[in-house]
Amino acid sequence: MRSRLLSIGVTAASALVLVSCAQAGTRTDPGAGPGPTTQIGPTPDGRTFTASVAAPRALVAGTTLTIGFAEGALVANAGCNTISGRVDLTGGTLDVGSLATTEMGCDQPRHDQDAWLVGFLEAKPAWKLDGEQLTLAKTTTSIVLAEQRTAPLEGARWTVDSLTDGPTASSPPGTATASLSFSADTVAIETGCNSGSAPYKKNGQTLVIEAPILTRMACADDRGVLESAVVAVVEGEVAYSIEGRALTLTKGAKSLILRLEP
Repeated sequence: MRSRLLSIGVTAASALVLVSCAQAGTRTDPGAGPGPTTQIGPTPDGRTFTASVAAPRALVAGTTLTIGFAEGALVANAGCNTISGRVDLTGGTLDVGSLATTEMGCDQPRHDQDAWLVGFLEAKPAWKLDGEQLTLAKTTTSIVLAEQRTAPLEGARWTVDSLTDGPTASSPPGTATASLSFSADTVAIETGCNSGSAPYKKNGQTLVIEAPILTRMACADDRGVLESAVVAVVEGEVAYSIEGRALTLTKGAKSLILRLEP
């Protein structure tokens, strides 16, 4: 997948960010004179955070912001493309320079949300870490994120959030919804049109799902479109991964991205 540099012009605002040593302080060697500071106190490095709300911007329905930090690198996702680059957390400011993004085709609202997040991150927002909560703020915009905890596959209802087919990603059509609920050896399936279940087994990071037994209601609208996308993935050998509250199921070129319901 190709990457490109996506640079968004953002008006810089002058701000002095005072961050306590308990959160993200800085230290300058008095004998060293002017120069870079040394970060002290906890930082987000080595951790991943998610948010479903930003202010004052409303996120695209069904999307979640994810921002991870590891050894001077940042990786983010706003529901479509993967955004990445180097990051400097010194002085309580998130400094990424220019960011690169993948070029997956998504609907326009998700593309716009990608561009908004890139612009926000490149504007050098202030960051503050309070336990498992990370706050990013710049002028009138703020994002409050919680540290991501990986959810178990079983015992919860996963709702389909995104559909991918090769390089193209889209939201479920219209108001149709679909979900999967896993027990120890059975997955309950709601396709958006019909419902049923299928036995399955885990084999490492692969689910081996038997042919689902579903009701046979005919749906010619958006529910039928969503059902076709779901049943194309949920049978046979299906690769799966869980990151925080997001479950990805992949079969060939097709994938479902599902979110854990609260």
